[in-house]
Amino acid sequence: MKRSLAGILAAVALVGTVGLTGTAASAASTLKSSGSSFANGIMQACKSNVGGADLTYNSTGSGTGRSQFAAKTTDFGMSDGLFTAGSQPANFVYVPLVGGPVSIVANVPGVKNLNLTGEIIGQLYTGKITKWNDAQIAKINKGVKLPALAVQPVYRSGSSGTSENFTNYLAQIAGSGWVKNGTFASANTVVGTSAATSTVLVTTVKSTAGAFGYADLSDTAADIKAGALTAAAVKNGAGQFVKPDVRTSKAFLAVQHVANNGIVTYDYKTPVKGAYPVSLISYALAFKNGNTVVQNYLKAFVTTCAPAQAAGLSYVAIDGQLKKTALNLIDLIG
Repeated sequence: MKRSLAGILAAVALVGTVGLTGTAASAASTLKSSGSSFANGIMQACKSNVGGADLTYNSTGSGTGRSQFAAKTTDFGMSDGLFTAGSQPANFVYVPLVGGPVSIVANVPGVKNLNLTGEIIGQLYTGKITKWNDAQIAKINKGVKLPALAVQPVYRSGSSGTSENFTNYLAQIAGSGWVKNGTFASANTVVGTSAATSTVLVTTVKSTAGAFGYADLSDTAADIKAGALTAAAVKNGAGQFVKPDVRTSKAFLAVQHVANNGIVTYDYKTPVKGAYPVSLISYALAFKNGNTVVQNYLKAFVTTCAPAQAAGLSYVAIDGQLKKTALNLIDLIG
């Protein structure tokens, strides 16, 4: 039986409509998140079809990430630090998501290997040590020709989770004069140049002879490998000078205490051989009983994307008790 041209065209149109509908139905949901600049590299790597969702991530810094999450302008937040008393929203969870080292990087001409202690780092930032050939630095760097070059400290301005953790490290290790849980300069009397972002800090240190600063290893690894920056080996609780990398950071994070609510308490004096002490965990902030799309994304991030991507980007994929706690908390989200 012959079919009319109109009938054939209608059938073709129907097939096309079914095809389009199928494509639309299978498209991933899109989530919006902001916060931690420390986590930016891994969040960008895990932005496409993770747990059935795509991610748009804005690296605003942890403080802005917390405030935007509390205001519900994002689907979930990312922060390396905690809400201050009275600023946190109700009915949410901290999910430990990914970890990694904070590198202490320096631009000291002719110096490719540098040992530092927490006490010395504190004195560099407070102006008590002003030259790179200071006797205290020379004592722990025997055989290294240190120049009589002025120290140029660089630090993060604003509400930075990296700064919060680094300040907490100095409060434990460097002693009096350091107050934890504040922005780097407002809580402490420091000297040097402020930088708005991790990227600006790294650029400033690279372009300034005698400069040093702190930034996540994912932002500095390429420059360290190329010889444009020197990553300091930092003295740990076991008395060893250890450089930042995935293995040494993982050794430190593995022995830190994680509570059932996901919050990690750091003991920077923990005597663990081979551990790099200036390391942190970045948290996802998500509402309970809120969004199954967020739940599925975070579960896939922890179990699939981070294990595949983290090490290559200088992050530590969580495992052990941290991972178990994270998955328990993710179960509360959907």
